[in-house]
Amino acid sequence: MKKILLAIAALTVFLPAAAADDQRLRITHGPWLCDMTSDGVTVVWATNLPAMSWVETGPDDGRSFYAEEHPRWYETVDGRRVANKTLHAVRLEGLEPGTKYRYRIFSQKLETWVNYDHATFGEIVSSDVYTRPAYLFETYPAGGADCSFVVLNDIHARTDFVKRLCSGIDLHDFAFLACNGDMVSSVENERQLFEGFIDAAVELGASETPILYTRGNHEPRGLYADRLRDYFPMRSGRFYNLYRYGDVCLLTLDCGEDKCDNDVEYRGMADFDAYRERQCAWLREAVRSEAFRSAKARIVFLHIPPVEDWHGNNHLKELFVPVLREAGIDLMLSGHTHTYEFYPAESTGYGFPIVVNSNDTYARCDVSDREIRIRMVDVEGRTTQEHRFPLK
Repeated sequence: MKKILLAIAALTVFLPAAAADDQRLRITHGPWLCDMTSDGVTVVWATNLPAMSWVETGPDDGRSFYAEEHPRWYETVDGRRVANKTLHAVRLEGLEPGTKYRYRIFSQKLETWVNYDHATFGEIVSSDVYTRPAYLFETYPAGGADCSFVVLNDIHARTDFVKRLCSGIDLHDFAFLACNGDMVSSVENERQLFEGFIDAAVELGASETPILYTRGNHEPRGLYADRLRDYFPMRSGRFYNLYRYGDVCLLTLDCGEDKCDNDVEYRGMADFDAYRERQCAWLREAVRSEAFRSAKARIVFLHIPPVEDWHGNNHLKELFVPVLREAGIDLMLSGHTHTYEFYPAESTGYGFPIVVNSNDTYARCDVSDREIRIRMVDVEGRTTQEHRFPLK
């Protein structure tokens, strides 16, 4: 009996403290960068409780982050600052091309929101600038063809493997980390996204080197799949986009699913044929743009390679390939098959080569004004395959 009373007394002491700790605001994940351009970037992070959040930025001039007051950037929707979210995405704009900036993230706890706009706010938490420098990023340059990046695909939430695979690289040496589809097997909840690959990407350096995100055929699956764009917000609101890194044009295309829309596996929820057709209409306009036509190198990221005899592959062949052939792209990077494959431009008749990275290597791509060099590197740090493609 005495032991029971002591246990109850211990719980009485512990539970209020634990409950109070649960009400303390904390930054739980991130930050990570996405949708980088020559004049802006989006910073994303998560907190355990709803908060109003902002980012402070300053030039990377070697001074303390406390040397002067910095501008604040808030997440706003239609003129109002967002204050009731745990996932925060702040867009920084009006930046200078090819320029290094320091930044710090802040979140202020939403205490009460009784009615109308009678809201009160409490404690503020922020990223550390005491024991480490403020986070650093560099905007994409306005010109120049020198560009190096790393590509991962078909990780399927193997986070420990990713850390070992990428242990020999420093993401600060690269323009971006390209996640080229199927980073998870399905999207069931937020925790799965964080534990599946976002936390690992942050650990590798995604707080300072942006993620270039391409959706695979597995990410549209799952209860939480419709929320995926919240974790990689893009100004376009789409999963397919055109970016410029100096004189290099980057096209990120969304493959959709690989089977027919009426396949029983999709339970009547698939509508990818119409989606790909709308995307193709956008693609026709994108390759006519000055941003595409003036580039010295043109690289396409498409998770499913348009080569095999599956419905999705065939639809991509029918829709995307003629547009890309006529546009004169230099390289397509794909995944999906979980094995390395190479399709020379001559063998397919497409007019451009396709390199398929496996699920056990990362691809390092180095672009110059003369060529694109790509190497597949395994978990031991060995280059397993290498290709060089002269620029037209």
